[in-house]
Amino acid sequence: MKTKFMLAVGALILAAVTVFVVVRSPEAGRADTKITIAQSGDFYLYAPLYIAADNGIFQKNGLTVSIVSTGGDEKTWAAVIAKSAQFGVSDPTFIALASQRGQPGRIVATVVNGVPFWGITKNDAIPAITKPAELSGYTVATFPSPSTAYTLQAKMFADGGLPPKIREGGWGTLLALTETKEADIALELEPNVSQAVVASGYKVVYSLADIYGDFAITGLVAAPDYIKENPATVAACVQSIKEALAFIHNNPAQTAEILAQRFPEIRKDIAIEALRRVIAAGVIPQTPVTTEQAWKNALQLRIDAGEIKETSNVMEFVDNTFAQ
Repeated sequence: MKTKFMLAVGALILAAVTVFVVVRSPEAGRADTKITIAQSGDFYLYAPLYIAADNGIFQKNGLTVSIVSTGGDEKTWAAVIAKSAQFGVSDPTFIALASQRGQPGRIVATVVNGVPFWGITKNDAIPAITKPAELSGYTVATFPSPSTAYTLQAKMFADGGLPPKIREGGWGTLLALTETKEADIALELEPNVSQAVVASGYKVVYSLADIYGDFAITGLVAAPDYIKENPATVAACVQSIKEALAFIHNNPAQTAEILAQRFPEIRKDIAIEALRRVIAAGVIPQTPVTTEQAWKNALQLRIDAGEIKETSNVMEFVDNTFAQ
């Protein structure tokens, strides 16, 4: 009788401990937080966002994420301001611009660091260009003003003491401008660069990442009140980007496989070449922390263009609390 009683008590204790462990487990019965992340559109360079979403990293960190496209960086920030999205992935200089209009925002993580543009050409007579002055005599096709591509290309001409010889063209038209001899060089993004090099006989003659170094060109942004009221959600989102960055650097081939599901039109060999190039250039950063130098470089470009007023505290737009 005593033995049976002790066995029964032991079973009850074991059951109670099991229930306690299950209830205490962060995975058990957890209702994931639902968030929306706005972006301009699907860009291969936003790989950290897509790896976090498509490789289960957001889900692992307690987030159910919906990614929506807005058609532009300014529209992305407008979606965050209107609270139809909790986060945006966009050119973070729009945060500084909006803040000066009374719509403050913060960069909580870097998604793309460095200038992800390469000058490519089919003209064998054009040598490798390592200094802005070596652009003399060449016309470059870029995305239209006031895009970052146009602004930086104009800066490169100015830094070389040259008048800007720029031919503006829409997405998907830049290579055509070189084919028709309206431009000598096209300033392109990945994976268009690798597509042109691998499949169409182009060569890379310069990299803006090499010329201009660290540059906060794409960030994860949010409104200050949302950050204050939802620190756990912000932490989970930034942690997911951090883990995605590590995954990309450690598993480039697997990353290309995952991205192929979202970008089926890109050949696998081209996708791997594109990843190799952006990783080597530091365009896919090692860390989501937004460095002061990278942010200064991005902000100064807009200040020089007269779009943003000079500020005494450039880091007022950055919240590295979660990234660090």
